[in-house]
Amino acid sequence: MEDYFLNTLLGVEMRSFWLGLPRLFTILALGLLAASTASQSAAAACPDIPMAVAGPMTGDWAVMGEEMRRGAQLAADDINAKGGIGGCKIALVVLDDQGAPDTAIAIAKAFARDRVRFVVGHYNSGSSIPASQIYAKNNTLMVSPASTNPGLTEFKLWNVVRTAGRDDVQGAFAGEYMVDHFAARNLAIVSDGTPYGDGLANKARKALRAKGHPEKLAIKVRYDQINFGDLIGRMKAAKIDVAFFAGLGDQLGRLIRQSDEADMHLQFISGDGAMVKDLTGLAGPAAQGTLIVFSPEDRSNPAAKDVVARFRAQGFEPEAYT
Repeated sequence: MEDYFLNTLLGVEMRSFWLGLPRLFTILALGLLAASTASQSAAAACPDIPMAVAGPMTGDWAVMGEEMRRGAQLAADDINAKGGIGGCKIALVVLDDQGAPDTAIAIAKAFARDRVRFVVGHYNSGSSIPASQIYAKNNTLMVSPASTNPGLTEFKLWNVVRTAGRDDVQGAFAGEYMVDHFAARNLAIVSDGTPYGDGLANKARKALRAKGHPEKLAIKVRYDQINFGDLIGRMKAAKIDVAFFAGLGDQLGRLIRQSDEADMHLQFISGDGAMVKDLTGLAGPAAQGTLIVFSPEDRSNPAAKDVVARFRAQGFEPEAYT
């Protein structure tokens, strides 16, 4: 369970359980892209090298897609400023998969036709998994900064790298943390009913039971649900003190606010899907102290100081998947 930070929302506290995720992005990108130009004469003019970003640029996950695009663009700019690769410049290609698997498959096929050799993406596991198989057959490296479903890497494809932790490890970590820190409390596990939410919830539940402290309440909500009166009522009746929410930040924000308005002040814990700006905007001050399992916070890493400053100079806060 060492792959995570547990972040306390709004900057109150951060506890480090591991020192960083693998930093393979630049090494792998340079190696694969350089191979595509190795046969060209150094003196000859060469065309731009396409580097792609594929993710949700519109729709419910557009904020994350923008983070991916911004991060890739700055990396491409830095490489180009140093002369590119073999004298060739990187040209960033951005396509919107809308978080939809069918669209991601179509994009992967288009990249194959255009001989794109490096893709940053996708965001959603449901998009990354089928796209990765197309990329593997077409000599394309795929680096996902966000896809956490275990299945993505269980195919053991040569070309797949992810810089986000797996849901099974994340859910188990959350469950163990709940027992270790809140064993005397009444615990609840809430899933949004999606494969992502159910995967997290199931692993958290197994961890609780393995430690001899099963949850008092386990419940599913709809992934598009916005009113949580029934859930809050059930948690009140069960005298729940701590709730693990396996879902996304917009729902958690509403749940936190509505719980607070119902005079039910819970300790909420959630997974990486909750690490979005919408959470604090929807929850308001009641979000204070919410715990989120997420990868190490790069903005507080001294090595990232200059890069963070450059993003902020552009008026952009490099959060989460940047």
